[in-house]
Amino acid sequence: MTEGMELLAQTIISGNLLLIQGLGLYALTRYTKSVKQAAKSGGITAGAMFIGSLVLWALNGVSFNSPSAQIGFYTLVGVCSAVAAQKLFNPEFSVEEGMFDSAVVGSLLLLCQNNVLGVDGIWTALGAGAGYFLALTVMATLRERLELAPVPKALQGTPIMLITAGLLAVALLGFRF
Repeated sequence: MTEGMELLAQTIISGNLLLIQGLGLYALTRYTKSVKQAAKSGGITAGAMFIGSLVLWALNGVSFNSPSAQIGFYTLVGVCSAVAAQKLFNPEFSVEEGMFDSAVVGSLLLLCQNNVLGVDGIWTALGAGAGYFLALTVMATLRERLELAPVPKALQGTPIMLITAGLLAVALLGFRF
């Protein structure tokens, strides 16, 4: 149980997909206009990561002849799980929105790269999803507060969001497990 909790803490804080790995910056700029929208997007993405890790665990016995085939397979599972989670939780979903979710595909490719399988893959996906959810929610809250702050005209909107995300990422780099 301790190893699972360590994986969970590591993927939430020091391995955060959005802030540390840089995956999902499209969602950062698009879905952080309100806290409700950010929480919904983060929850759906966390669900997609969980579904993808379950599918990868179920298909653990599949072997590949080349690394490019394995990467293609993991990418396909990532895209399919993102679309499935979006359809499951959001009936008025368009497929184009799910295709831009690089965090799901990136999390599954990181599982492949680090050779994480089984229950550890589930813990890692849950931690990555929780970290993604927290990062989007925190950034949406900060975005609402920055709208009230006296920000220079050249930095309003996306530039100040990316600067804030960078500062938050640097702060998270200090937490290494």
